Amino acid sequence: MKILMVARWPVGGIRTFLRYVYRESVFDDCSIVLLVPEEGLEADLDAFLPSERFAIETVPGGERELRKAVRRRLKSSNFDLLHSHGLKTGLLCEIARMGRRTPHILTVHDVFLDSTFPGPKGAIKKLVLEQALRRVTAVHAVGEDCAMNFASHVSTVPKSRVHAISNGVDTRRFAEASPIDVRHELGLSADTRLVGFFGRFLAQKGFRIRVNAIGRILREGFDHPIVVLTFGWGGYIREDYQYVEEQGLKDYFLQQPHTDEAERWIKGLDVVAMPSRWEACPLLPMEVLAAGVPIIGTDCLGLREVLSGTPATVVSTGDEQALAHALRKELERPRRGEFESYSPTAVERFAVSESARRLRSLYSQVEGPGQ
Repeated sequence: MKILMVARWPVGGIRTFLRYVYRESVFDDCSIVLLVPEEGLEADLDAFLPSERFAIETVPGGERELRKAVRRRLKSSNFDLLHSHGLKTGLLCEIARMGRRTPHILTVHDVFLDSTFPGPKGAIKKLVLEQALRRVTAVHAVGEDCAMNFASHVSTVPKSRVHAISNGVDTRRFAEASPIDVRHELGLSADTRLVGFFGRFLAQKGFRIRVNAIGRILREGFDHPIVVLTFGWGGYIREDYQYVEEQGLKDYFLQQPHTDEAERWIKGLDVVAMPSRWEACPLLPMEVLAAGVPIIGTDCLGLREVLSGTPATVVSTGDEQALAHALRKELERPRRGEFESYSPTAVERFAVSESARRLRSLYSQVEGPGQ
């Protein structure tokens, strides 16, 4: 099967999705041309995408140039399928394929909020989006919450075309990893309690809620040193760390450089706190649960779906007091054994092999003859 794949901004969750899913053997019969918009991304993507399966092409310029490149490739090559990642990319691809019969799968990696289309201008933008996507062959939503959210906001795409295929991860990599001795590595005392934050510094990740929760614990008094390790990047990292300093907490937060051994660092932590405001279907809690490490999350869209039925502590979205209470309880009376016992279940439940198998099946359902 010959696929034209387009990712307008292949970082964050989209990058990790590509890394996990397309290493699976069910895609051995696929030949994929991946169009990305910026120079410099190609080398990064080459590092983890199988070269025998992917040909990565950069398209200099902005959205207009990328749209023209998609249309040009659809005209010049016999692709069986067009696969876009992200709503804006899907919109771009639908415009580019006007007059073409190549089937189009749009993978939705995010959700709509009540604030997504504010005011009269927002209503117009939503109308344009709905009309542009009405011809999409299939929508792949990365979770059940994500699928319901999409169907409730985009009325022009029949629900029968929206397919919920939950994300997955390389669970065995996290289950079998050997932990880093974080305290020794960073020169911390043996009784230091370690809290982890992974991900980009964006409003949806609730980083400042975490900062406020740590501040609350310290003001109320805690018998052990606490250190929050952050492994995120991009977004508002400068502003968020300035906020840490303004709260007088800079000695309690340590930013770590990029690591390719996230699984080993996770295993070296006492707990991972994830106070997200919204998610589509996050990968981090799957990785943490497979590693057998305690995690505290919120009941927000997407995250609640992953944490359901697990030992994770779930607090109300945006409730820093509840988060502080949950963190204190976990750090004072660790439940590591309970999470280690759940790890084999997480390994099976969140394995990327099933996600890949179902996505490959969707490819076969919508595949058309090369145009």
